[in-house]
Amino acid sequence: MKRGGALRRIVVLGFVFTLLSAFFFAVAGPVAKTMYEIGWTPGAVVLVRLAGSAVLLLVPTLFALRGYWGEVRRHWGTVVTYGVVSMAGVQAFFFLAVEHLTVAVALLLEMTAPILIVFWLWARTRKRPGAFTFAGVVVSLIGVVLVLDLRNVSLDAFGVAMALAAAVCLASYFLVSANTTIRVPPIAFTGLGMCVGALAAVVVNAVGIMPLRFVAAEVDFAGARVSWVVPMILIVMFTVGAYFCGIVGLRYIGATVGSFVNLVEVPFSAIAAWIILAEVLTPVQLLGGVGILGGIAFIKWGDVRLERRHALERRSS
Repeated sequence: MKRGGALRRIVVLGFVFTLLSAFFFAVAGPVAKTMYEIGWTPGAVVLVRLAGSAVLLLVPTLFALRGYWGEVRRHWGTVVTYGVVSMAGVQAFFFLAVEHLTVAVALLLEMTAPILIVFWLWARTRKRPGAFTFAGVVVSLIGVVLVLDLRNVSLDAFGVAMALAAAVCLASYFLVSANTTIRVPPIAFTGLGMCVGALAAVVVNAVGIMPLRFVAAEVDFAGARVSWVVPMILIVMFTVGAYFCGIVGLRYIGATVGSFVNLVEVPFSAIAAWIILAEVLTPVQLLGGVGILGGIAFIKWGDVRLERRHALERRSS
Protein backbone atom coordinates (compact mmCIF):
# COMPACT_ATOMS: atom_id res chain seq x y z
CA MET A 1 0.00 0.00 0.00
CA LYS A 2 2.82 2.38 0.86
CA ARG A 3 4.46 1.75 -2.50
CA GLY A 4 1.16 2.33 -4.31
CA GLY A 5 0.57 5.56 -2.40
CA ALA A 6 4.07 6.81 -3.21
CA LEU A 7 3.54 5.96 -6.88
CA ARG A 8 0.27 7.90 -6.96
CA ARG A 9 1.97 10.92 -5.36
CA ILE A 10 4.70 10.80 -8.00
CA VAL A 11 2.11 10.68 -10.80
CA VAL A 12 0.16 13.57 -9.27
CA LEU A 13 3.35 15.62 -8.94
CA GLY A 14 4.20 14.81 -12.54
CA PHE A 15 0.82 16.09 -13.71
CA VAL A 16 1.05 19.24 -11.56
CA PHE A 17 4.53 20.17 -12.81
CA THR A 18 3.59 19.43 -16.43
CA LEU A 19 0.47 21.59 -16.14
CA LEU A 20 2.54 24.44 -14.67
CA SER A 21 5.03 24.07 -17.52
CA ALA A 22 2.21 24.25 -20.08
CA PHE A 23 0.84 27.40 -18.43
CA PHE A 24 4.23 29.15 -18.45
CA PHE A 25 4.87 28.19 -22.09
CA ALA A 26 1.37 29.34 -23.08
CA VAL A 27 1.64 32.81 -21.59
CA ALA A 28 5.20 33.43 -22.83
CA GLY A 29 4.12 33.40 -26.50
CA PRO A 30 1.55 36.23 -26.35
CA VAL A 31 3.82 38.24 -24.04
CA ALA A 32 6.70 37.94 -26.51
CA LYS A 33 4.51 38.98 -29.43
CA THR A 34 3.82 42.33 -27.77
CA MET A 35 7.49 43.13 -28.35
CA TYR A 36 7.08 42.80 -32.13
CA GLU A 37 4.62 45.69 -32.11
CA ILE A 38 7.37 48.12 -31.06
CA GLY A 39 9.95 46.76 -33.51
CA TRP A 40 11.71 43.88 -31.74
CA THR A 41 12.69 40.95 -33.94
CA PRO A 42 12.28 37.24 -33.05
CA GLY A 43 16.08 36.95 -32.84
CA ALA A 44 16.21 39.67 -30.19
CA VAL A 45 13.38 38.12 -28.16
CA VAL A 46 14.95 34.64 -28.23
CA LEU A 47 18.40 35.97 -27.32
CA VAL A 48 17.16 38.00 -24.34
CA ARG A 49 14.88 35.16 -23.23
CA LEU A 50 17.63 32.53 -23.23
CA ALA A 51 20.47 34.75 -22.00
CA GLY A 52 18.32 36.18 -19.21
CA SER A 53 17.24 32.69 -18.15
CA ALA A 54 20.84 31.45 -18.21
CA VAL A 55 21.97 34.32 -15.96
CA LEU A 56 19.02 33.80 -13.61
CA LEU A 57 19.84 30.08 -13.28
CA LEU A 58 23.64 30.39 -13.14
CA VAL A 59 24.08 30.21 -9.36
CA PRO A 60 21.37 27.53 -8.76
CA THR A 61 22.86 25.46 -11.61
CA LEU A 62 26.42 25.57 -10.24
CA PHE A 63 25.12 24.74 -6.75
CA ALA A 64 23.04 21.79 -8.03
CA LEU A 65 25.91 20.41 -10.12
CA ARG A 66 28.09 19.59 -7.12
CA GLY A 67 28.88 15.90 -7.44
CA TYR A 68 27.20 15.60 -10.86
CA TRP A 69 29.91 16.82 -13.23
CA GLY A 70 30.65 13.21 -14.17
CA GLU A 71 27.04 12.82 -15.31
CA VAL A 72 27.37 15.99 -17.38
CA ARG A 73 30.50 14.64 -19.10
CA ARG A 74 28.76 11.33 -19.84
CA HIS A 75 25.73 13.03 -21.33
CA TRP A 76 27.31 16.14 -22.83
CA GLY A 77 25.87 15.34 -26.27
CA THR A 78 22.35 15.20 -24.86
CA VAL A 79 22.89 18.48 -23.01
CA VAL A 80 24.04 20.19 -26.23
CA THR A 81 21.10 18.74 -28.18
CA TYR A 82 18.71 19.88 -25.48
CA GLY A 83 20.08 23.42 -25.52
CA VAL A 84 20.29 23.82 -29.30
CA VAL A 85 17.14 21.96 -30.39
CA SER A 86 14.78 21.86 -27.40
CA MET A 87 15.48 25.39 -26.21
CA ALA A 88 16.92 27.60 -28.96
CA GLY A 89 15.18 25.65 -31.75
CA VAL A 90 11.71 25.52 -30.21
CA GLN A 91 11.75 29.18 -29.28
CA ALA A 92 13.35 30.52 -32.47
CA PHE A 93 10.98 28.67 -34.80
CA PHE A 94 7.91 29.40 -32.67
CA PHE A 95 8.63 33.12 -32.37
CA LEU A 96 9.32 33.31 -36.10
CA ALA A 97 5.95 31.62 -36.62
CA VAL A 98 3.99 34.01 -34.38
CA GLU A 99 5.49 36.94 -36.26
CA HIS A 100 3.46 35.76 -39.27
CA LEU A 101 0.56 33.83 -37.68
CA THR A 102 -1.71 34.29 -34.70
CA VAL A 103 -0.36 32.75 -31.51
CA ALA A 104 -3.14 30.14 -31.37
CA VAL A 105 -2.63 28.92 -34.96
CA ALA A 106 1.15 28.70 -34.50
CA LEU A 107 0.70 26.80 -31.25
CA LEU A 108 -1.86 24.36 -32.68
CA LEU A 109 0.57 23.50 -35.47
CA GLU A 110 3.39 23.13 -32.94
CA MET A 111 1.18 20.78 -30.90
CA THR A 112 1.43 18.17 -33.66
CA ALA A 113 4.64 17.10 -31.90
CA PRO A 114 2.96 14.01 -30.30
CA ILE A 115 2.20 12.74 -33.82
CA LEU A 116 5.89 13.02 -34.65
CA ILE A 117 6.75 11.15 -31.45
CA VAL A 118 4.44 8.30 -32.53
CA PHE A 119 6.22 7.94 -35.88
CA TRP A 120 9.65 8.30 -34.28
CA LEU A 121 8.99 5.55 -31.74
CA TRP A 122 7.50 3.36 -34.48
CA ALA A 123 10.64 3.75 -36.61
CA ARG A 124 12.93 3.20 -33.64
CA THR A 125 11.23 0.20 -32.02
CA ARG A 126 9.73 -1.35 -35.19
CA LYS A 127 6.48 -1.81 -33.22
CA ARG A 128 3.48 -0.73 -35.26
CA PRO A 129 1.08 1.60 -33.41
CA GLY A 130 -2.43 0.30 -32.74
CA ALA A 131 -5.60 1.13 -34.67
CA PHE A 132 -6.65 3.82 -32.18
CA THR A 133 -3.27 5.51 -32.54
CA PHE A 134 -3.59 5.55 -36.34
CA ALA A 135 -7.12 6.92 -36.03
CA GLY A 136 -5.81 9.68 -33.79
CA VAL A 137 -3.12 10.59 -36.31
CA VAL A 138 -5.72 10.86 -39.10
CA VAL A 139 -8.09 12.97 -37.00
CA SER A 140 -5.24 15.26 -35.93
CA LEU A 141 -4.10 15.75 -39.51
CA ILE A 142 -7.65 16.66 -40.53
CA GLY A 143 -7.62 19.14 -37.64
CA VAL A 144 -4.37 20.64 -38.95
CA VAL A 145 -5.98 21.22 -42.36
CA LEU A 146 -8.91 22.97 -40.69
CA VAL A 147 -6.61 25.10 -38.51
CA LEU A 148 -4.80 26.23 -41.64
CA ASP A 149 -8.23 27.34 -42.95
CA LEU A 150 -7.10 27.40 -46.58
CA ARG A 151 -9.92 29.80 -47.45
CA ASN A 152 -7.95 32.43 -45.51
CA VAL A 153 -5.74 33.98 -48.20
CA SER A 154 -3.71 35.88 -45.60
CA LEU A 155 -2.24 32.64 -44.21
CA ASP A 156 1.54 32.90 -44.36
CA ALA A 157 3.37 29.83 -45.73
CA PHE A 158 6.63 30.81 -44.02
CA GLY A 159 4.84 31.05 -40.67
CA VAL A 160 3.32 27.59 -41.17
CA ALA A 161 6.73 26.11 -42.01
CA MET A 162 8.27 27.68 -38.92
CA ALA A 163 5.47 26.36 -36.69
CA LEU A 164 5.96 22.82 -38.04
CA ALA A 165 9.72 23.14 -37.51
CA ALA A 166 8.94 24.13 -33.91
CA ALA A 167 6.86 20.93 -33.65
CA VAL A 168 9.91 18.84 -34.60
CA CYS A 169 12.00 20.58 -31.94
CA LEU A 170 9.19 20.19 -29.39
CA ALA A 171 9.08 16.45 -30.02
CA SER A 172 12.80 16.35 -29.20
CA TYR A 173 12.09 18.34 -26.01
CA PHE A 174 9.58 15.75 -24.79
CA LEU A 175 11.86 12.79 -25.57
CA VAL A 176 14.99 14.29 -23.99
CA SER A 177 13.21 15.70 -20.91
CA ALA A 178 11.62 12.32 -20.17
CA ASN A 179 14.97 10.49 -20.29
CA THR A 180 15.33 9.10 -16.76
CA THR A 181 18.83 7.73 -17.45
CA ILE A 182 20.18 11.28 -17.17
CA ARG A 183 20.64 11.83 -13.45
CA VAL A 184 21.58 15.50 -13.68
CA PRO A 185 19.22 17.46 -11.34
CA PRO A 186 16.39 19.17 -13.28
CA ILE A 187 17.42 22.71 -12.26
CA ALA A 188 21.01 22.04 -13.38
CA PHE A 189 19.90 20.39 -16.63
CA THR A 190 17.69 23.40 -17.33
CA GLY A 191 20.50 25.85 -16.58
CA LEU A 192 23.01 24.02 -18.76
CA GLY A 193 20.49 23.88 -21.58
CA MET A 194 19.84 27.61 -21.23
CA CYS A 195 23.56 28.36 -21.48
CA VAL A 196 23.93 26.22 -24.61
CA GLY A 197 20.75 27.69 -26.09
CA ALA A 198 21.93 31.25 -25.39
CA LEU A 199 25.26 30.55 -27.13
CA ALA A 200 23.38 29.09 -30.10
CA ALA A 201 21.19 32.21 -30.23
CA VAL A 202 24.31 34.44 -30.18
CA VAL A 203 25.81 32.51 -33.12
CA VAL A 204 22.57 32.55 -35.13
CA ASN A 205 22.17 36.28 -34.61
CA ALA A 206 25.85 37.05 -35.24
CA VAL A 207 25.89 35.36 -38.66
CA GLY A 208 22.67 37.13 -39.63
CA ILE A 209 20.38 34.08 -39.89
CA MET A 210 17.88 35.90 -37.67
CA PRO A 211 17.74 39.71 -37.76
CA LEU A 212 18.57 41.36 -34.45
CA ARG A 213 16.83 44.59 -33.43
CA PHE A 214 16.10 45.94 -29.93
CA VAL A 215 13.79 48.88 -29.25
CA ALA A 216 13.35 50.66 -25.92
CA ALA A 217 9.77 51.89 -25.88
CA GLU A 218 6.45 51.40 -24.13
CA VAL A 219 4.43 48.30 -25.01
CA ASP A 220 0.66 47.87 -25.34
CA PHE A 221 0.15 45.07 -22.82
CA ALA A 222 -3.42 43.83 -22.19
CA GLY A 223 -4.80 47.29 -22.93
CA ALA A 224 -2.25 49.17 -20.80
CA ARG A 225 0.98 50.95 -21.74
CA VAL A 226 3.98 49.57 -19.85
CA SER A 227 7.75 49.68 -20.22
CA TRP A 228 9.32 47.04 -22.49
CA VAL A 229 11.20 45.82 -19.39
CA VAL A 230 7.99 44.39 -17.89
CA PRO A 231 7.21 41.83 -20.63
CA MET A 232 10.88 40.86 -20.94
CA ILE A 233 11.13 40.11 -17.21
CA LEU A 234 7.94 38.07 -17.46
CA ILE A 235 9.27 36.16 -20.49
CA VAL A 236 12.49 35.21 -18.70
CA MET A 237 10.67 34.08 -15.55
CA PHE A 238 8.06 32.12 -17.54
CA THR A 239 10.82 30.47 -19.58
CA VAL A 240 12.71 29.28 -16.50
CA GLY A 241 9.50 28.03 -14.92
CA ALA A 242 8.34 26.27 -18.09
CA TYR A 243 11.52 24.28 -18.70
CA PHE A 244 12.23 23.46 -15.05
CA CYS A 245 8.66 22.29 -14.36
CA GLY A 246 8.65 20.46 -17.69
CA ILE A 247 11.74 18.41 -16.88
CA VAL A 248 10.47 17.50 -13.41
CA GLY A 249 7.02 16.57 -14.70
CA LEU A 250 8.20 14.57 -17.71
CA ARG A 251 10.68 12.55 -15.66
CA TYR A 252 7.73 11.50 -13.51
CA ILE A 253 5.13 10.69 -16.18
CA GLY A 254 7.11 10.16 -19.41
CA ALA A 255 7.15 11.73 -22.87
CA THR A 256 3.93 10.23 -24.25
CA VAL A 257 1.71 11.12 -21.29
CA GLY A 258 3.52 14.43 -20.84
CA SER A 259 2.95 15.47 -24.45
CA PHE A 260 -0.74 14.62 -23.98
CA VAL A 261 -1.07 16.64 -20.74
CA ASN A 262 0.79 19.50 -22.40
CA LEU A 263 -2.18 19.99 -24.74
CA VAL A 264 -3.74 22.24 -22.09
CA GLU A 265 -1.20 24.78 -23.35
CA VAL A 266 -3.56 25.39 -26.28
CA PRO A 267 -6.54 26.77 -24.31
CA PHE A 268 -4.15 28.54 -21.90
CA SER A 269 -2.46 30.25 -24.85
CA ALA A 270 -5.73 31.09 -26.60
CA ILE A 271 -7.01 32.80 -23.45
CA ALA A 272 -3.71 34.64 -22.94
CA ALA A 273 -3.63 35.78 -26.58
CA TRP A 274 -7.22 37.00 -26.29
CA ILE A 275 -6.48 38.99 -23.11
CA ILE A 276 -3.05 40.35 -24.10
CA LEU A 277 -3.32 40.65 -27.90
CA ALA A 278 -7.08 40.52 -28.62
CA GLU A 279 -6.47 37.60 -31.03
CA VAL A 280 -9.26 35.10 -31.70
CA LEU A 281 -9.59 31.96 -33.83
CA THR A 282 -12.14 31.63 -36.65
CA PRO A 283 -14.91 29.02 -36.16
CA VAL A 284 -13.23 26.70 -38.68
CA GLN A 285 -9.91 27.01 -36.85
CA LEU A 286 -11.63 26.30 -33.53
CA LEU A 287 -13.07 23.12 -35.06
CA GLY A 288 -9.61 22.21 -36.31
CA GLY A 289 -8.16 22.78 -32.86
CA VAL A 290 -10.74 20.41 -31.37
CA GLY A 291 -9.75 17.89 -34.07
CA ILE A 292 -6.05 18.11 -33.22
CA LEU A 293 -6.69 17.73 -29.49
CA GLY A 294 -9.21 14.94 -30.03
CA GLY A 295 -6.85 13.12 -32.37
CA ILE A 296 -4.01 13.27 -29.89
CA ALA A 297 -6.42 11.95 -27.23
CA PHE A 298 -7.00 8.96 -29.52
CA ILE A 299 -3.23 8.56 -29.87
CA LYS A 300 -2.86 8.44 -26.11
CA TRP A 301 -5.76 6.01 -25.79
CA GLY A 302 -4.10 3.78 -28.37
CA ASP A 303 -0.81 3.89 -26.42
CA VAL A 304 -2.57 2.86 -23.21
CA ARG A 305 -4.32 -0.05 -24.94
CA LEU A 306 -1.06 -1.19 -26.50
CA GLU A 307 0.82 -1.01 -23.20
CA ARG A 308 -1.90 -3.07 -21.48
CA ARG A 309 -1.78 -5.68 -24.23
CA HIS A 310 2.00 -5.98 -23.99
CA ALA A 311 1.74 -6.26 -20.19
CA LEU A 312 -0.79 -9.11 -20.52
CA GLU A 313 1.44 -10.87 -23.05
CA ARG A 314 4.42 -10.65 -20.70
CA ARG A 315 2.39 -12.07 -17.81
CA SER A 316 1.04 -14.95 -19.87
CA SER A 317 4.52 -15.83 -21.08
